[in-house]
Amino acid sequence: MKILLYPFASIYWLVTYIRNKFFDWGFLRSKKFNKPVIVVGNLNVGGTGKSPFVIYLIELLKDKGLIGVISRGYGRITKGYFFANYKTTFEQIGDEPMQFFERFRNKIVVGVDEKRVHGINNFIKDFNPDIFILDDAFQHRYVKAGLYILLTDYHSPYYEDHLLPLGRLREGVYGAKRAKIVVVTKCPEFLSSEEKKIIERKLKLQTYQSLFFSKIVYEDKIKSYNFTLNIKDISHYKVLLVTGIANCNNILDFVEQHFKSIIHLQFKDHHNFTEFDIENIQKSYQKIEGDRIILTTEKDYMRLKCFHQFRDNLYYLPINIELDRPEEFYELVNSYLKKNK
Repeated sequence: MKILLYPFASIYWLVTYIRNKFFDWGFLRSKKFNKPVIVVGNLNVGGTGKSPFVIYLIELLKDKGLIGVISRGYGRITKGYFFANYKTTFEQIGDEPMQFFERFRNKIVVGVDEKRVHGINNFIKDFNPDIFILDDAFQHRYVKAGLYILLTDYHSPYYEDHLLPLGRLREGVYGAKRAKIVVVTKCPEFLSSEEKKIIERKLKLQTYQSLFFSKIVYEDKIKSYNFTLNIKDISHYKVLLVTGIANCNNILDFVEQHFKSIIHLQFKDHHNFTEFDIENIQKSYQKIEGDRIILTTEKDYMRLKCFHQFRDNLYYLPINIELDRPEEFYELVNSYLKKNK
């Protein structure tokens, strides 16, 4: 089967390579803005932890001025430019932008537009943000960003992957050269300096590129529409875990370590839950005896909370990340902001 896919992957490589070269040579125009624009993205299709990293960036920069976060809004029912307000639903902007908005209400502005240049222009007109963060826009080269941050999963780094449809790469590994910062995400709790050096050699970074390693950190509390519970107080609970993300290994490991037992219902990434799904979730929940709870990811909560059946027993686990050298990372980003006020 792989042999059959090689010609298609070769064609895909050629198309993406020519497209990138056209931008490099100026045949296709990139728009540069007179405001700081930071892009967070990856070479692979999904699952590298972009949302937690965008949250980390917002936390880091929220005192530097008004931040405008722009995403494509994957899975939304709207088209074009749309910004979040208190009446916005995930159907209008997508689950990840909704997650950013809910996490940082009154502190940032969040919008979606598949054409990022159009979205930035409208954001400048409507809100005039001081800083732009573009989520999942590494391949969107119509915007000329000032700082590109490339993420790659520790468990499936891009140097071990292949181009679509043979693998999961959106473009060739050559695209990594656009990044000023490369972050290996979802690292294990303890990662030796020797292993870091091995990964760095395999990444074949340029002299101008800085490498960081991050790990996922969950909070010691779970949250719902009305309540917040300390995990240590409910460690005897049985959990029905509902996930609709690309990679659920981290949250699965965490829940198994901190609760009595777990039943896992796994859906595809960005899954739009139906009434049939909700009915099956409820049936699975009712079969659990004793103290129990329905737990989901922060992103999935944006889609599940609209079902009133879950209002009293649906909780989510807030997610964050930690970098191995946070001060150095901050200095790199802050230096870019100072030079591009």
